[in-house]
Amino acid sequence: MPLPLVTERLRLRPATLDDLDVWLALSRDAEELWYGEPRSNVDDARSRLLWHMANQEQHGFASWAVELRASGQVVGAAGLGHLADSEEIEVGYRFLKEHWGKGYATEAARASIAFGFEELRLDRIVAVTLPTNAASRRVMEKCGMSFVGVTTHHGEPSREIRDRPLMLDRRGAPLAGMAQTKPGSAAVRGA
Repeated sequence: MPLPLVTERLRLRPATLDDLDVWLALSRDAEELWYGEPRSNVDDARSRLLWHMANQEQHGFASWAVELRASGQVVGAAGLGHLADSEEIEVGYRFLKEHWGKGYATEAARASIAFGFEELRLDRIVAVTLPTNAASRRVMEKCGMSFVGVTTHHGEPSREIRDRPLMLDRRGAPLAGMAQTKPGSAAVRGA
């Protein structure tokens, strides 16, 4: 499952500097939701984009540009990254506001998670969101993730961490004899 990742409607590919305008719009749309107004400027977006490009080069994963297969239009970013101040690998997703509610985040997150388990052989993938972000929580749940706890992330209190609810081996397949955990139960790691 090498890059680009291709789903029914989307293509996830490494981001380039050509994606700068979309990266800025993604940040500003998210900030408007989170803080009530956009805060990022083009220099902030360029810095984040270069950071993701460096992560792709160094680790083989990052937040990738998400294109619509039908048109090639970049409508979002999704992928894997290192959770701040942690050894955990996080799945993340952002889409332009006009593309919210179309199922793209779930489709891209599922492809990113599959890449993490199948290609990178990760034992565990987490996701975080503000407790007030119901749409992001629904994406996590549709990806088979379950609530693990509340923490501080990027200096923000009360974020949820979610984890896959199955005991997974390094390929992401259920281990023989292991049952699915119930929501609210402790997270488990692969062997």
